[in-house]
Amino acid sequence: MYFTIKLLNYNIFYLFQQIKCINKSEDLNTYLVSIGLPANIQLSISIETLFLLTNKQLIYTFYQDADAHLKELKPISLVFVDILQRLCIIKRGRMCYEHELLLYYVLKHLGFYVELIRCYVQEVGPYNPDYPTTHNFLHVTIKDEIFLIYIGFEIRSLRFPIKVDFQNLSVSYDLFPFEHFRITENETLYQLEHVIDGKWSEEIIGYRFVKIRNMEKFNIFDFELNNNLQLSKKSMYLSLQTMKNLKTNSICFIHDIISKATYLN
Repeated sequence: MYFTIKLLNYNIFYLFQQIKCINKSEDLNTYLVSIGLPANIQLSISIETLFLLTNKQLIYTFYQDADAHLKELKPISLVFVDILQRLCIIKRGRMCYEHELLLYYVLKHLGFYVELIRCYVQEVGPYNPDYPTTHNFLHVTIKDEIFLIYIGFEIRSLRFPIKVDFQNLSVSYDLFPFEHFRITENETLYQLEHVIDGKWSEEIIGYRFVKIRNMEKFNIFDFELNNNLQLSKKSMYLSLQTMKNLKTNSICFIHDIISKATYLN
């Protein structure tokens, strides 16, 4: 199985029309304490804060996807306080995108310029641009520096943000022993590869960014479920919609989050 991030000039979706963000300091305090930080810690819009929150949340929150296989038609709220309840108070462990959205909300609240890139988990095989997206990356800009964050898939998560210069992709990212990543590029994609058994491999984990043409703006669309996704692959599926007015050689990012989703039958 591997991951693919796709940013396409069609079938793009816009997450979350009505943002319901953090509106009480008590909620932020609950989050901070739950990831092992003091409630009164002073946080700033800085690289240090970005690394601290990313790593702490990865360590202190848990991943599980059992609910996706229970075949219960059950709404899932993606409002911050509800994700907070599930991940940080009950501490039951939640799905990939809930981890990512939790950090997204917190970074937005603190004033970071953070956007989302949609992606999906695919079984071993060729890149499939029509596969439904159930994951997302965080794309954070601090001054003129770009950082990518992915903490939504247990042991294959990035334990720290990686600083990316898309004009110079010759570097590799050594985050921890046995956790080595690099980004490669072809005429269509950026591919994030992982070292497996001493070799760079894209069959186990590969994040792909599709280069966009002619993007100027994109429309806001509603979300609905698509029931043609098999549970054996992934039970959560957000419908894809058309994106218009694309700009040459740019990457399109999704700015906000859907307010609800539903498990498939």
